[in-house]
Amino acid sequence: MSGFGRALRSLRWRLTLTYLVLIAVLLAGLGAFQYVSLRGSLIDARVQALSGDLVAAQRLYASGDLSSATTAARVRTLGTLIRSASGQSVTVALFGARGVLRVVVPAGATPPKLGPLTFDTILADGTPSHQIVASDLVAGFPVGVDDPSLVRTTAVVEVSEPMAPIDSILSGDVTGLAVGGGVLLLLVLLVGLLLTNRALRPLRRLTVTAGQLASGDLRARSQLFPRDDEVGQLAGAFDHMADRIEVAFAVQQDSENRVRRFIADASHELRTPVTALSGYIEVLRRGAAQSPEAMDAALGMMSREADRLRVLVLDLLTLARLDSRQQQPEDFDLAAAVGRLLDEGVPGMPPRVDRDLPRTPVMVHGDRGAIATIVRNLLTNACKYAPGARQVWSVRVDAKRARVDAHDDGPGIPASDLPHIFERFYRGEKTRSREEGGSGLGLAIVLGLARAQGGDVAIASAEGAGTTVTFWLPLAGAGS
Repeated sequence: MSGFGRALRSLRWRLTLTYLVLIAVLLAGLGAFQYVSLRGSLIDARVQALSGDLVAAQRLYASGDLSSATTAARVRTLGTLIRSASGQSVTVALFGARGVLRVVVPAGATPPKLGPLTFDTILADGTPSHQIVASDLVAGFPVGVDDPSLVRTTAVVEVSEPMAPIDSILSGDVTGLAVGGGVLLLLVLLVGLLLTNRALRPLRRLTVTAGQLASGDLRARSQLFPRDDEVGQLAGAFDHMADRIEVAFAVQQDSENRVRRFIADASHELRTPVTALSGYIEVLRRGAAQSPEAMDAALGMMSREADRLRVLVLDLLTLARLDSRQQQPEDFDLAAAVGRLLDEGVPGMPPRVDRDLPRTPVMVHGDRGAIATIVRNLLTNACKYAPGARQVWSVRVDAKRARVDAHDDGPGIPASDLPHIFERFYRGEKTRSREEGGSGLGLAIVLGLARAQGGDVAIASAEGAGTTVTFWLPLAGAGS
């Protein structure tokens, strides 16, 4: 019973039983309409037949020579002729004015009697009428009777017969409808279960796929063929959701891997200057402080390590601010901003830097401090890796973006290093030494800050041919 109850709660059975009930109600309505229509048709046909029989009896009555017969004999003759024409199963009664019974054929029978209102209607309008009285069909017809004792020359002939023949036909029809309807409903149930099973097959496929996704198989898809119905739309939305989930998990996994790698690299980079500082402090504690030369050397090294630690911490804070998207965008002239930053300069900057800056403002939309960091980092990198080399800085409009090119005539970057140049803590083969290579975060910061403004960065370099770093920013009012 519990299994049957679970089956009835399934969508397959609910849909099938819903259609079954609707069809059963429709069949019942059609059967009731057919029953009423057939019953009315059978009764009307029988009344028409009785009317025809009455006309035939009246013709026989009129053709006979009843001039010498008494009134009672003439009336009885008419009743006998009507009963003979209608069939031996009928009872004929003739009523005069005010519903006075004149004759009954066969004699002694007690026929059902039409109501006074029906009598008056038949006599007044001359219109036949019929009723179902008890289990008999009773029909009244106006007839002309040659009877001086009657007030009118019109009387009412009441013909009644049992409803059994009609009820038998109707009973057979109801039985046929019931059997046929039952067989039809059984077929509907079987076919409905097959059709709903086929229609719900994609939903079962979606259920299986959802279970696979829940178990960790992010590549699982419904793989349903293209459909234009609601199930197809659901399958398409489900597969799209699965795609988004897979991408989201991949992004999350990549982000977690990058965070773990970043933490490991940052820990390593921070541990190096801290270890150096600790070592120099230990040297001073062991007596180096007694020698002014050793003391100056140790303090100088400690100062350089402390400065490197400060720069590294500042770079890490910049990356943290970048990852948290703490930006304050505004509209400003990029050409003027780059000019001021070149005027301020950085340590190790050559005495002369060539500039190709437009006289008309190049208005961009971005965080002024972030863009200043980009320019300083590029300038610092050029001074560090191409000391004394000629530098050319240019600003211009490129389509709907502002473009800044920073070129130096330095030694260039090996092709093997270019794919990794924007990775955090990456140092090229020629800059593995921390004294030369810095923290390895400069270009990573440049890339992150440029993309945070809605721009991008690219680098072109070849050994012996110099390096050009280009970054783009959205123009003010042009969108990202």
